[in-house]
Amino acid sequence: MGSGDPIRSAPLSLVRAAPPAADDDGDARDDARLVARLREGDPGAPAALFDRYGALVNRVLLRILGGGPDHDDRVQETFLEVLRSLPSLRDEGALRPWLTTIAARVARSELRRRRVRRFFSLADDELPDAAAFEDHPARDALRAVWRVLDEMPTDERLAFTLRFVHGEELTVVADACGCSLATVKRWLARAEQRFVARCQQHPELAPWLARGGRWSPP
Repeated sequence: MGSGDPIRSAPLSLVRAAPPAADDDGDARDDARLVARLREGDPGAPAALFDRYGALVNRVLLRILGGGPDHDDRVQETFLEVLRSLPSLRDEGALRPWLTTIAARVARSELRRRRVRRFFSLADDELPDAAAFEDHPARDALRAVWRVLDEMPTDERLAFTLRFVHGEELTVVADACGCSLATVKRWLARAEQRFVARCQQHPELAPWLARGGRWSPP
């Protein structure tokens, strides 16, 4: 594979933001105060949590799952799980990566449910985010990308999207996937190989690979 920035001019760049900046001391203090309010039962704290991190949770789920009619349910499920699991949060200033981990685990459960539904033919073959890009010039490429992602094993897809689409640090990806750093690196290596191999079989994506970049053929 070639070298260079991942997904610089790829269809996936349409759903990828710049890697999140590290929280400064002020952000950590704000997070710690918010966690304290939640633990004290402040009735306004859950809404404050959503206002602060609703967009983050929405992005994580969208980039892993691709949206769909149940997207809002998954967002709600994530925040309910956050509130339920709050006693397990040890570092109140690390609220952001912890939320990313919870959202990723909700997404993993949904990916597994989708595989079961497809196995028993309880879901159609429509891509979940197809309508969102209906008028985009890269629509066909985006649909092909989601098909490639749908063919990945769940754990590899989770690691791949968190790392290369959402732009998370490896340590956050490993925590979200519930595995060691060495394991997540192995998953990412296999996922990249699958991604390139499958993209080369899609006429909509082969031209992008040929233009040069991280995943171009040698």
